[in-house]
Amino acid sequence: MRKINLHIYPSNIRHESRILKETETIVNSGLMDKVFILGIWEEGAREREKLDIKREIWRVPLKLKFLPSTSFFKLLKYTEWMLKILLNFKRENVILVNCHSLPVLPLGLLFKLSKKSKLVYDTHELETEGARVSKIRKIPFKIAERILINYVDILIVVSDSIAEWYKNRHNLNNIYIVRNFPYRQKIKQNDILKRKFDIKEDEILYINQGALGEGRGNNILLNVFSRIDSKKHIVFMGYGGLEGKIKEYEKKYRNIHFQPAVKPEEVIYYTTGADVGISLIENICLSYFYSLPNKLFEYLLSGLPVIVSDFPEMGKVIDENNCGWKVTVDEKSVRRLVEKISKEDIEEKKKNTFKCQDKFVWENESKKLLKVYEGLF
Repeated sequence: MRKINLHIYPSNIRHESRILKETETIVNSGLMDKVFILGIWEEGAREREKLDIKREIWRVPLKLKFLPSTSFFKLLKYTEWMLKILLNFKRENVILVNCHSLPVLPLGLLFKLSKKSKLVYDTHELETEGARVSKIRKIPFKIAERILINYVDILIVVSDSIAEWYKNRHNLNNIYIVRNFPYRQKIKQNDILKRKFDIKEDEILYINQGALGEGRGNNILLNVFSRIDSKKHIVFMGYGGLEGKIKEYEKKYRNIHFQPAVKPEEVIYYTTGADVGISLIENICLSYFYSLPNKLFEYLLSGLPVIVSDFPEMGKVIDENNCGWKVTVDEKSVRRLVEKISKEDIEEKKKNTFKCQDKFVWENESKKLLKVYEGLF
């Protein structure tokens, strides 16, 4: 009977680069015969998508999708989603289940109890301390995690600080750190963004790529670049709730630009066309304070020095490799730094980005991941 691994995450599975990298590593190792990535179907997405002969995405369609988004109806929709997944795999040999968020841990536990599957809590952030967890929801979230985490065989986290938090809070020893680094790539400098936005040779292009929502420094950056020398440009590349606002600023200011999200495999190519990367996260929750964003390493792999929030994990990367600048996350500090950075400063920092690139690639992290699974089985 074939050995099956499920990766469960309540999204449309369109931009989940970490899950895609993990599952590719697993199937290439031969540990599993088949991997299913389970999400939620949304308008415009394919329900079934084969990534290769061993990996398949199933975006589960819901008949109750039309119901309102109140807590009660969300629970009904989640119950339908969970039941469809359980019924679909009731006759399959599911030996490993990766739950990529706290709300899906109960489903993982059901597989563990019914099929004796190994259960991995493969969290992308500090789940109970996230920006989207309201004060009202935080208490039941914490209670649920405290109960469910006792049934988890392995906990995988993305940074040292988050690992330490879980260790202290839950007295756990089965914690492993697998960072969300990009694949190693051969980088060729290009000017695709500078040509598109007509940026001159003596001008500087900053890039802020990823989620264009609240808490990611986007509003601060819009205010800063709308008030400084127009020879300092910024491009926002990605998707999110602030797209409309960014496009409005783009119409008013010649140095503010918007580039829609590109395919995951094209991110590095586009990023290479800038001069400086920006990974500005606001301290609105503990999860953000301890974060180690994937885009920080995409910038470094692209040969870009980086401006980061002066937080523990991101700051450590800059301190140890001298590959960018740390900044206090407020408009005045960011503006002062951006105005100060010169072409010469960028070239000096850039030398160090090339020196540290081989440290921050998925090929290193994938070896750690496989050791974890080999120990599990």
